[in-house]
Amino acid sequence: MSQADPTELEVGSFVRLFNSALRDLRTYLRRTLRRDDDADEIAQEALLRVWGSRDSVSLDTARPLLFRIASNLAIDRLREHKRWGLTPLTDTEHEIDDVSAERIVAARQELTVIQSAIALLPDKCRTAFVLTRIEGRKHADVAAEMGISASMVEKHVAEAAFRLSLARKRS
Repeated sequence: MSQADPTELEVGSFVRLFNSALRDLRTYLRRTLRRDDDADEIAQEALLRVWGSRDSVSLDTARPLLFRIASNLAIDRLREHKRWGLTPLTDTEHEIDDVSAERIVAARQELTVIQSAIALLPDKCRTAFVLTRIEGRKHADVAAEMGISASMVEKHVAEAAFRLSLARKRS
């Protein structure tokens, strides 16, 4: 009798959570944030955080935790929009000039890591990620262009976000 690999069990539990909760989570976030891009981004971030806590949380029962994390992230995003919405553009111009050389070098190094990680993504995963996250196109438009379903685009983008998160943590 063979025993199941614990990593495979975790991945299977996470995939079940992802498949069962993503649609409801995105609907909730879209109602809360009123912006599809923000809702998609926060849903992915919440899923990544649940995945990151898999050592201390049972993924089979993590749905309430997922929604709590997403809710907190949504509140943060709304505060961020409010804060930046009230900041006049002229106030930020001076801040850009005051960025330290160390911060510029660190940002360039992180950009190199991310670019390398994007280049290593599977073709469809990379295409979906670049078109939605970098070019800002809608999932439905990308799905039509790629000849796949919108939910498959979501899965490719989630996979890309997960892999990029891992790459950033490794660097």
